[in-house]
Amino acid sequence: MSVLVVATARDEIRAGVSAPLSRGGVPVRPVADWESLCRAICGVDTRLVLVDSQLPNLNPVILDALARSLSHAPRVRVLGSAMPPLTRIPATEKAALREALRLPGKGSLTESDRRDVQWMGLGREPLDLLARLAASPLPLCVHGERGTGKERVARWVHQLSRPYANFVVVPSGQRWERTPGRGTLFIESAEKRESGEIRAVAREAMALGWRVALGTRAAEAPSGVDWVRVMLPPLRAHVADVKPLAMAYLERHSQRMGQPLLTFDRALWTLLGGWRWPGNLRELEMFVVHALSQATTRVVRGAHLPLSVSRLLRPEQDAVAQDIAGFEDAAEERLREVVGQYTPGPGTTLHGLVMDSAERALLRLALGRTGGNRKASAALLGIARNTLASRSRALGLESGREDRIDENE
Repeated sequence: MSVLVVATARDEIRAGVSAPLSRGGVPVRPVADWESLCRAICGVDTRLVLVDSQLPNLNPVILDALARSLSHAPRVRVLGSAMPPLTRIPATEKAALREALRLPGKGSLTESDRRDVQWMGLGREPLDLLARLAASPLPLCVHGERGTGKERVARWVHQLSRPYANFVVVPSGQRWERTPGRGTLFIESAEKRESGEIRAVAREAMALGWRVALGTRAAEAPSGVDWVRVMLPPLRAHVADVKPLAMAYLERHSQRMGQPLLTFDRALWTLLGGWRWPGNLRELEMFVVHALSQATTRVVRGAHLPLSVSRLLRPEQDAVAQDIAGFEDAAEERLREVVGQYTPGPGTTLHGLVMDSAERALLRLALGRTGGNRKASAALLGIARNTLASRSRALGLESGREDRIDENE
């Protein structure tokens, strides 16, 4: 059952009217024949029906009488043979449509919801997918690891199909107590429940007019019920979405916490992209909240994070690679004042000073780690031994001790 029914057998009208409304977050159920139209108009959630005058076997008199006989009083509009695409419907008709739906102009999903759904890993057209799930009369099973947003997806489908009805959550370890009214019943942690229990609850709830939705970590849906299924991938499977998700969380929680809009520096973005996020979207959002609560500047840097938090992003086996990835930001910060104060003069260049200083420090550290052994240092650095010797002399790092050690290698 849906708020808005579009009845047409013509693909071009379905594309011109149904698809734009679905993408905008308006709950739409398309039907293609007279029998399906009669069933759809009887749905208690149906509020407005747009009917193509060329629908096969259409009987406007019977349709009008049927609509008048229903207690929920759906509005029916039969549009002429030149049924226009949504983009060409007059403004007055769009206003009437929104009034009939009692929805804001942008649809029943909020701007924040429509943005978030793009980064859930649901494919290129996630709003179309949600609209199809909402239009299905079958119960819904949402699969995914912990923290992937199973309840959010179920709520979105509910908003697109029954926005004025109840959304009731049955927490893990609890049983459903019959709830007055109708709506969507979301059962958490279905993988921890017996299939027989889920089957019995689903059948009882659906008999009472409820739509049933499950959230489960299991790969298979419970047996005995025909489910429409959607899979939510773990965040590590769509790492390109880590940054836009984190930016959305930064904006949202900065506003809620009354802080100016903050951002992460490049080194911290590198850390975020390299972590596997076993807790998925929930873990990322909680990390952003924790980072904001610790922030003392407009730019949040990895060095500002408490050790307990930074260790979550930097397991020992990845620490070296992540330190190197963040080196550029650290160097830029240290060089900012040098570049600002430097005055060109004869005999040297800013580039030469900086490059020699950086190379001298690197060679000195490598030689210190190997006890002055140039062969081992060259291997550590990945350069030829002769190159190391010539650069050491040029940078003033040559010493007799290194020569004696090399003689005994």
